[in-house]
Amino acid sequence: MLEVTYQLVAGLAQSEPSREFVQFINGEIRDTESDDIVGRITSFLVQVGRVADAGEDLFDVMDGDSSELGEYHATFFEPHECDYKDSIRRQFVDIYPLDLLILQHAEIQPAFQKHGFGLLAVSRTIDVFGENCGLVAMKPFPLQFRNYLDPSWRSPEGIDDPQTAFRVASEKLRRHWARAGFKRVNGTDYWALCPARKRPSSKRIAEAIKMGV
Repeated sequence: MLEVTYQLVAGLAQSEPSREFVQFINGEIRDTESDDIVGRITSFLVQVGRVADAGEDLFDVMDGDSSELGEYHATFFEPHECDYKDSIRRQFVDIYPLDLLILQHAEIQPAFQKHGFGLLAVSRTIDVFGENCGLVAMKPFPLQFRNYLDPSWRSPEGIDDPQTAFRVASEKLRRHWARAGFKRVNGTDYWALCPARKRPSSKRIAEAIKMGV
């Protein structure tokens, strides 16, 4: 049996805004029978509602955590406001709560790949942490091309045409996440889903993986 164990650390005393309102969630996927580590999933829960109640600037909170989260803010939120952009609300019409769950990284060990465990871990993460979120977002990127844009990057062994291989791998990854209900945010490289909208169940995801849909 597989399960995912989440670890979230929060200080008892109020801390700086980037730590107070942005929760880092580390998940470990493990086979409980063999005790093997199957993979890991990491995410951020941005508590937009609490930021608004505290009168803080959401961009400062997110960018104060990292430039990566600052870019998420620029894509999804109005400048200096705790609300989603009109363009985002038009595309995702079922946004009600304000919080944002960001899926940062999901990686499955090679011996356990091609069974859909990553998709299932993402689905469970949304079940657990997405209840009060207006959106769940990610920026799909093939891990074998990590640091691809770095001038010193070298292509993995066996890849003769990195540009074509990157394009093919990226498209495959997007189809992969579409099985869980994600769709591309118009005009961006980000993908998102609205938890308030009905999404594929774990059973349906597993069936789609088995059929190669």
